[in-house]
Amino acid sequence: MHDPIEAEIIRAKEVSSLYSILHENPLRNMITFATRDAYFGKRTVPSFLAFMSALVKDKDGTFASQEIDTRQLFINSLKTQDVHLETMTELNLQNTSKQKLEFRKANLIAMIRGVLSEHILEEADLKINFSSQLLEDSRIIASKAMFDRRLVRLNTSMLYKQNKFNLAREDMVGYSALIDDITFGTIDLEYDTNGRVPPTPLDRVSKFLETISSNIGIFHLDPNRVLDILLDLFIKEVLVNHLFWLTLFKTSGWIQQLTKDIKGEYEEECENNHKKHSVVMAQLMGFKFEHYHLVEVKPIPREIYYACALLMKSGLILPGDLLPYLKPFEDEMEAQRAKYMENMNREIKSNSVGALAQYGALGEEGTTQKTKKVEPKEKEPAQVIAPVYAINDIVELTKALLSIGDIHHAQVIIAKHEKLCDMHPVLAHNIYRLCDVIIEPIYQHYVPEDIKTRYVHYAQCAEDSRLITTLQKRGDKVPEMPNMTRVLVTDILKDGTYDLAKREHYDFFYSAWTENLPRCEHYQELTEQFMPIMRLAGYKAYLAPHLTQKLLLVVQSLLEKEKPYPDSRIHCLNMIREFLLPLISFSGCNPGTMAAVWEVLDIFSFQERCALYGEWGNDFYKKTIETKLLKARTERAVKGIMRRVSKNDLRQCGRDLGKLAHSNPMIVFNVMLDQIQAFDNLAPYMADACRYMGSFSYDVLGYLMTEKWTGSQGVGKMKKIKMKNDGMSSSWLRALSVFGGMLYKKQGIDPTPLLRYMNYRLHQDDSVPDLILFNEFITKLSGIEIIGSTLTDDQITSAGCSETLRVEAFQPVSNDNRRATKRVLSRLKDTLQKDNVGLEIFVLLHRLSEACSAEGELNTFERGSKLDLIHQTFLQYSELLTAIFDEPEYDALIPDAATLAQTYRLPPDVVMHMVRPKTRRLLQSSMEGVVGQPSPAFSATIDSMVHIAPHLATSNVITPEFYAVFWQLSLYDIHCPVSHYETAMKRHKDMIAQCRDSRSSFYQSQRLSAVQKSERMAQLSLESLQEDLPRHKKEVESTLEMLKESQSRWFPTSVDRLTLIQNIIQHCLLPRSVLSEIDAAYCYEFILLMHQISVTNFSSLTLFDKMLSESLPAVLMSFTEYETTINARFLYKIFANMSRWSHDEVLYDKEALGEGLIGFQKRWTGQITSQVGDKSDWLSYQEFRRVINKWHMKTSSALEQALQSGEAHQIRNAFLVMRQFIPHFPLMKQHGETLVQATQNLATNEKRDDLKVLARSYLGLIEKSKSRWVSKNVFLGIEEPEADKPAPVASAVKVNEKASGSKSPPRASSPRREERQERPASPVGRKRGKDDLLDSMKKIRSDEKDRGRQDTSTSRHRTIDSLRDPPREVIKEPLQPNRDVRNNTSLRGNPRDERSLREDKVAREERLGREERSTREERPMREERPLREERSVRDDRSISSRINTARSVVSEASHERHSLSGNTREDRQLSSRINTNNRNVVLETSRERRAGSNNPSVSVLPTATTSASSSAGSNSSRKRVMEEDRDRDGKRLREERREERRDDRREERREDRKDRDRERDRDRDRDRDRDHRRRRRQ
Repeated sequence: MHDPIEAEIIRAKEVSSLYSILHENPLRNMITFATRDAYFGKRTVPSFLAFMSALVKDKDGTFASQEIDTRQLFINSLKTQDVHLETMTELNLQNTSKQKLEFRKANLIAMIRGVLSEHILEEADLKINFSSQLLEDSRIIASKAMFDRRLVRLNTSMLYKQNKFNLAREDMVGYSALIDDITFGTIDLEYDTNGRVPPTPLDRVSKFLETISSNIGIFHLDPNRVLDILLDLFIKEVLVNHLFWLTLFKTSGWIQQLTKDIKGEYEEECENNHKKHSVVMAQLMGFKFEHYHLVEVKPIPREIYYACALLMKSGLILPGDLLPYLKPFEDEMEAQRAKYMENMNREIKSNSVGALAQYGALGEEGTTQKTKKVEPKEKEPAQVIAPVYAINDIVELTKALLSIGDIHHAQVIIAKHEKLCDMHPVLAHNIYRLCDVIIEPIYQHYVPEDIKTRYVHYAQCAEDSRLITTLQKRGDKVPEMPNMTRVLVTDILKDGTYDLAKREHYDFFYSAWTENLPRCEHYQELTEQFMPIMRLAGYKAYLAPHLTQKLLLVVQSLLEKEKPYPDSRIHCLNMIREFLLPLISFSGCNPGTMAAVWEVLDIFSFQERCALYGEWGNDFYKKTIETKLLKARTERAVKGIMRRVSKNDLRQCGRDLGKLAHSNPMIVFNVMLDQIQAFDNLAPYMADACRYMGSFSYDVLGYLMTEKWTGSQGVGKMKKIKMKNDGMSSSWLRALSVFGGMLYKKQGIDPTPLLRYMNYRLHQDDSVPDLILFNEFITKLSGIEIIGSTLTDDQITSAGCSETLRVEAFQPVSNDNRRATKRVLSRLKDTLQKDNVGLEIFVLLHRLSEACSAEGELNTFERGSKLDLIHQTFLQYSELLTAIFDEPEYDALIPDAATLAQTYRLPPDVVMHMVRPKTRRLLQSSMEGVVGQPSPAFSATIDSMVHIAPHLATSNVITPEFYAVFWQLSLYDIHCPVSHYETAMKRHKDMIAQCRDSRSSFYQSQRLSAVQKSERMAQLSLESLQEDLPRHKKEVESTLEMLKESQSRWFPTSVDRLTLIQNIIQHCLLPRSVLSEIDAAYCYEFILLMHQISVTNFSSLTLFDKMLSESLPAVLMSFTEYETTINARFLYKIFANMSRWSHDEVLYDKEALGEGLIGFQKRWTGQITSQVGDKSDWLSYQEFRRVINKWHMKTSSALEQALQSGEAHQIRNAFLVMRQFIPHFPLMKQHGETLVQATQNLATNEKRDDLKVLARSYLGLIEKSKSRWVSKNVFLGIEEPEADKPAPVASAVKVNEKASGSKSPPRASSPRREERQERPASPVGRKRGKDDLLDSMKKIRSDEKDRGRQDTSTSRHRTIDSLRDPPREVIKEPLQPNRDVRNNTSLRGNPRDERSLREDKVAREERLGREERSTREERPMREERPLREERSVRDDRSISSRINTARSVVSEASHERHSLSGNTREDRQLSSRINTNNRNVVLETSRERRAGSNNPSVSVLPTATTSASSSAGSNSSRKRVMEEDRDRDGKRLREERREERRDDRREERREDRKDRDRERDRDRDRDRDRDHRRRRRQ
C-alpha cells in the first residue's frame, strides 16, 4: 500500500467523528469522491479497492464504534455510478463521448469485480443492489434476461401465490406436497455468477429421502408413481443436477426394494461392488418413449436419452430392459439393414456395367435412345396422413451412451445391430472422441515436445485467424477473446467450442465422461485397448482429423525411436493396416491425408510397404459392402477417364487420374495398367499423364507394376505367359516395359522397384523374358538401344572414335529413346550404388547365362535366342554404367579384377570387360612407363592374372602382359579413322553453309529459330571434332609406341608357334570377337597391328590360316546367331583384306611382305626380326593365291556341310555367315554353284518356314554377284586347258592395263568360235585374263565401298549392280585364262588385231566428222527399215548400252583411262555401235545364240572380227546404221532438252509460289509481332 492511500485512510478515520446524517459529512464526501474518481479514471482501481477494503473491513473498529456503515456508503456510491452509466447508455452517444463512456464502463466493471474478488462485498450484495446489466457485464450472472425472469417469478411466488389445502386428503394433495417439498428443498440455493441454479448439494440426499418417504407414508402414495415423478424431475434437471438424482436413486431404501442383483453379463464388472438395476425404472422410462411414439408423435427430447444413458452407466437399468420400448423395433432394424445392403449391392452392380447401361433398347427405327423419364401424374387431392415417428431411438441412445463415456453398453447395442455405425456415421464422431482421450497419454509420452509445441502453435494460429476473421479486426495485432457465457449442451461435438457471434462458450453437461475410459500408457496398448474401440466405427477415421493426426505422430515417433522400443514396429504396422490406409481410401481425394500417411510409410522398407500395399489392394476392398462400393465407384471413374484419353486432352485426364489416385491409388493404377496391357498404344501417353501424382502414388504404382510384371491376374488365376512359342515377348509385357521406361524417364521417380524386381528375378533360371523390362528401361533413360547385328560399318567406325562421333552415330531412332535428364540419371546412379545393386545385376546376368546354357530341356533355337538376349542385355547394361558413372564412381562400384574372379567366380572375359574402363582411365593418365617394364596401367591386371586366368599364368605360352594388353585396349586406342573424322567435319561445314545461305532449301524450309539452332549445334560439333582428331591421333601414336616397346615381351621365344596361335585364338580372339561387333572390329585391327609391328615370334600367316580354314566349323556348330553374326564380321574383315592382297601383287608385297614384316614367313629357322635372309622363307604371291584358294575351298566345304546337315542351328548360322561373305565369297564358279544348289534344295524342299525364307533371301542376294564368279584356273591366275575353255557365248569387258610401260588399245572384237578353237594361246589372251582378273578385283572393291554406305534396314550386301542404272542388266563375262600373268611384261600383237585397230581408227574419224556436221543441221527421219533390221538394230543398241554401262563401271577401277575418255558420251556410244555392228551375219548369229541360251539372264555379246571379209557393203551398212542412230539420238536429245526446259519452268513457278508463301508468312508474323508489342505497351 502506498503512502498517499495510507494518509487518506488516516484522514477518513479522523473525520469519522464528525459524521452526521443531516449535516455536511466529510467522510461521506471522501467516499463519494473516491468512487467517482475511480469511475471517471482519475484514480486507479487498485487504489480505490485498497481504500474501500480498509474502510469496510475496519480492522481496528473505528467506524463500528461510531455505528457508521461504511459498507452501505460505498454501495450507494457505486449504485450512483451504475445509474449514471445506465442513463448515459440510453442516450446512445457517438464518437468521443461513446469512447469515454466505454472507458468509464470498463472502470466500473473492474471496480465491481474487484470488490468481489477482494471479498469486500458478497455476491448476494451485488445481485441485490446493482443492475442486472452491470452484473452481466461483470460476468456475475450468465444472462440478464434469465436473471430478470427468475427474479420476477420469485417475487411473484413469494408475494402473490396463495396456499391451497385439500381437505379430503386426496392423492393429488400428496403428490403436490411431494413436489412442493422437493422444490422448496433447493429453493434456498444461491444462483451462480451466470444466473443459473447450482446443483443440489449431495448432503441433502438424506433429507430428500426422508421427505419422500414421509410423503409416501402420510399420503399412501404409489411408490412407482413417485418414482415416475422423480424420473421426470431427473430428466428436467439432468443438465445441472444429474449427480444429485443419481445418488438419490442409488441410496434410497425404497428403491433398493425394487431392484435385484445383476447376474450373467455384468458379473465381471460387479465382482467388488455389486451394482443393482431396476426393471421397474426401465419400464417407466420405456413408457415415456411410448408416450412420444403414440400420443405426442414428435421427436423425443434429448434429455430423456441422456437420462437413460446415465441410468445405464450407473447400473440402475439394463439395455435389455429398455431396448424393447425403443423404435425402430428389432424387425424394423433388420429391414432397414436389408434395404441398406440391397441399395449398396444395386449401386455396385450399376457401377460395374458399361456405358451402354445408360441407354434403353433399340427403337423401331433401329436407333439407340436414352430412356425417357416417366411423366409425373396429376396430383391427387392431398389426404390427411397421420404423423409417423421417424426418429431412431436406438441411434440416439447409443450416441448418448458414447457421449457420457459408457463404451460397454454402447458396444452391446452396436454388436446387436449390425451396420449401425455404417448406416448412421454420426456415431463414428462420438467413438473417435473417446479414442482421442484414450490415445492422449501415449501421445504425450512418445511424441517429442518440439513437435507438440509446433502443432499447438498451428492450432493457435488457426484460432487467431478465426478471431480476426470473425471480429473483423484489422492490423497485425490479434484481438483478445471476448467474454463468453458458459452454456451447457447435450451435443458432445459442441463441447469446448464457442460462438463468437453469440458470445457463448459451450460445455458438455456431463463433465465426468472421461473418468472411466481406458488409457493407453504403453505402445502395446495401441493394439489391446485402442484398436477394439476404433473398430466400432468402421473405416471412418477420415471424420476425425485431430485423432488421425495424433495417431500419425505417435506411429512416426515410435518408428523413429525403434531402438528403445524394438517391439513397437508390429503395433505400428497394425495401426497403418487397420486405420491409416483405410483413412486414405475414404478421404475423398484429400492430398493432405495422403502426404501425411506417406511420411510414416516412407520410414518402412520397400518390402514392408509392398506387404501393406498387397493387403490393402487384395483384402481391404473385399472386407465390407462399403469398401466394395468404393472400389466399384472408383473403377467406373477411372475407366471413364481412360476411355477419353487422347493426345489432345492428356493433361486433363492426367489431372483427373491424379485426383483419384490421391485416395485409391491401388484401384486407379490397377485399372490403368490393365488398360495399358490391353492397348499397348496407351503406354507413352499414360506415362506422360502420370505427372500429377504424389510420392505415395508413385510408390504404389511401383508396387503394382512389380505385381503386373510377374504376370499375375489375381488370386486363383493363372499367370500370363511372358514369351510366345516363337521366342517373341508377349504384347502385354512389351507394353508394360515401354510404360515403365517412359514413366521412370519422364517423371524422374525412384527406379528401386524395377531394379529390385530384376535383382530378384535374375536369381531365377526362368527370368529371360523379364529382360525386356530391363532393356526398355535402359533404352528410355540412357538412349542406349539394343541394335543387335544391324550395326553399319560407319557406326562401328564411329564407336572407335571420340564421344562426339559416337553420339552422332548412335542417335536414337525415336525421340522417346533420347537420354534422360541429369536429375533422373542421378537418381538412377544412387539406386545402383545403394546396396551394391549395380554390381549384383552384372554378376546375376552372367549367372543367368550359365544357367541357360546348362538347361537341358531347351532346344538349340530357344537356348540360342535366350543366350543372345542375355548377351545383348549384358552389353547394354555395361554401356549404361560407363555412360552414367564418372570414373571415380565406376571405380567404387566395380571391384578389382582379382575380387571379381575370386569372390564372384566370373570368367576371364567378363572380368576383363568389366575392368576395362578402369584400366583405360589409368592408361590415358599414365601412358609413359619404365622402359622394359609393362605400363603402370596394366600392372594391377597383370598381377591379378593368377586369379583371373591361372592356367594362362602358369602355361608360359601367353604372357600376362599380352593378355592384359589385348583385353584392356579398345578400338579407340589402336585405330584413328582420319577420313571418318574429315567426312563428319565436312558434313557439319555443309550444314553451317546451308544455315548461312538464305537461298538454300534447308534455310527456306525451316523456321529461323530452327536454322539458328542447327547452325549452333553444327558449329559446336565441328569445333569438338577439330579438337578430337589431333587428340585421337596423339593417343593412338602413344599406344603404338607402347605396343612396339612391349611386343618383344609378349611371347616366349621357346614356345611352339602353332601352340601359341591356338592359345591366342582360344583365349583372346574367339572370346572377344563374339562379345560385340565393335570388339570384332577391334580384334581384326589388333591382329593387323600385330602383323604391322612385327611382333616377335608371332606368325600372322598361321593365325590367318587357322581362323579362315579351321574356325568356321566351330562357329557354325557352337555359336549362337548373335555370336555368329559378330564373329562373321571379324572373319569377313580378314577375308576382305586377304582378298584385297590376292588381287594386287604390289599391295601384297607392300602390306604382307613389306620391309621388316615377319608374319608371312613359311619357315622359321630362328628368331627373325626383319626380312633378312632367303626369299624362299617368305610366302610368295603365287603361293599366297593358292593359300587363298585353300581358304575358299575350306569355307565352301564347311558351309556346304552345314547347309546339308539338316540341323536348323547350323543352317541358320551358315546363312548368316554367307550373307556376310557375299562381297568376297564365293568368287569361284564351282563354289558358288555348289552353295546355290544346296540353297535351292532348302528353298524347295525345306519344311521349316524360317529356313526356307533364309534360303530364298540368300538366293536373291547371290544372284547379283554371279557376274564375278570365275573358274578355279582364272582365280589362281593360270591358263584354262583347251577342253575347259569357255564357249564364245560372252565377251569380257575390255579394260586397258599397263604392261611394260606401254599402253595397248582396247580390243573391240573377238574371233569366232571356229577360229578360237583352232587358234593357239597368245600373249594377248593371257593379257586379257589379267585384265579380267583385275576387273573382278575392282568390282569387289566397289562392292566393299558400297556395302559400308548402305542402310541397315535393307540387305547388308549390295554388289556393284547398285551403281548401275536400274533398267540395265549387268553383262556377265567369263574371265580369260592366263598362264603366267606375273611374267607377261609385253604384248605381242598379230595381224588380225592390228587391222582391227586401224579400221576402228578410220571409223572413229569418220564418225567425228559427221557428228560435227550434224550439229549444224538436222536431217529428217528416214523411212522405217524392214522389221528384221529394226529388231536387229534395237538388240544391238541394247547390247551396246550394256557394254557402255559395264565399261563405265570397270574403267573407274582400271589402271588407265580408255583412249576415248576425252570424247563425249555420245562418241563412246557410237564407237561401241561401230565395233559391234561390223557385219549383219554376226548379229544374226549372236541373236540366235542368245535366244537358245539356257540361262536367259546371261547376255551374249556378238564379237567383231578382224578378217579380210570387211567389204564395201559392210561399210555402207555401217554408215547407214550410224546415220540412223545419229538421227534417232538427235530426236531423243531434242525431246530431252524440251522436257528439261518444261521441268525448269515448272520448278521456277513452284519456287515463285514458295517465295510468295514465305513472304506472306513473314508479313503475317511481322504484323502479329507488331500487334503483340502494341498491346503490351498499352
